[in-house]
Amino acid sequence: MGLRLSIIIPFYNVERFVSECLDSVFDQDIPLSEYEVICVNDGSPDHSRDIVLQYMERFPNLRLIEHEKNRKLGTARNTGRTIAKGKYIWNVDSDDQIVPNCLSGMLKICEDNELDVLEFGTIQFSATGRKELPRIPQTKGVESGLDYLDRLSAYQVSRMCPVWNKMIRRDFLEENGIFSPEINMGEDIPYSFRILTLAKRLIVRPDCCYLYRTNDDSLTGSNWRPTPEVLYEKCFVNPKLVYRVAQSAPSAHPSTRDSFLQSAKYTLDLFPKYLSEMSAENQAYFKSLCRKSFFKNRYVFNLMGQKRFARFCLWLAGFRKTL
Repeated sequence: MGLRLSIIIPFYNVERFVSECLDSVFDQDIPLSEYEVICVNDGSPDHSRDIVLQYMERFPNLRLIEHEKNRKLGTARNTGRTIAKGKYIWNVDSDDQIVPNCLSGMLKICEDNELDVLEFGTIQFSATGRKELPRIPQTKGVESGLDYLDRLSAYQVSRMCPVWNKMIRRDFLEENGIFSPEINMGEDIPYSFRILTLAKRLIVRPDCCYLYRTNDDSLTGSNWRPTPEVLYEKCFVNPKLVYRVAQSAPSAHPSTRDSFLQSAKYTLDLFPKYLSEMSAENQAYFKSLCRKSFFKNRYVFNLMGQKRFARFCLWLAGFRKTL
């Protein structure tokens, strides 16, 4: 039969959580010979690597790939993807978990229906408890990704963007040249949107198979404070990639393309808030990043609108102190 699944787990500074993540991916109902777990050490400075090495002594289907230095989350996902041999790929974050004994049923749905993508529900958890996130609307049998998206509201489309709530056929990714953007922040949004616009065979089920940890110190936690480079990735690189997906899906319903553009606009609009919390030195560096790539980012005009874009240009040129 060969490998049915590759679970890819990039890790960086997660020694508190990586054991729980690995316990969950090995507490499953299919033989170890039918799936592989690929851990990608993205230059982690803590003891996460040592923990993974201990698990390798117990589980022969666990592989460790290492970056000599931090190369960002999207790059680490791609590193795992390039060596993966499973028919399907599941990207799992190293501080999260998957539901025990879920793999057999999920893979059966994928294989019986020859799916490109299986999407499923999520439970959010923290030290204080668990709650099921709003249910994802279920498909009516097998649909194309575009047919499914075209039936959803903008809010529902925005909930389709995590990378970790999808099993994806590896050959589908290869055939369409789909890789994760090599950034740290928001890499899953353009990646997921592109997958959904190209998938010919999709099933979305409400079953909750993923446990998403709310961690205040994570990249998306409440304590997170971005560096200028990361803020630029989040609020300018990410929207550009989402904008490109919208423009490259002409057969999508106008409401679907508008949902993509609204997602890009929302993310772009976040940068003044974070910028106001930065030191003057970091603000100046962020402004230099915007200037340096200004002519590559003409999409900004379309997302900001004429008046805001004019104010943005005056701010870049130094004629305005604030946005």
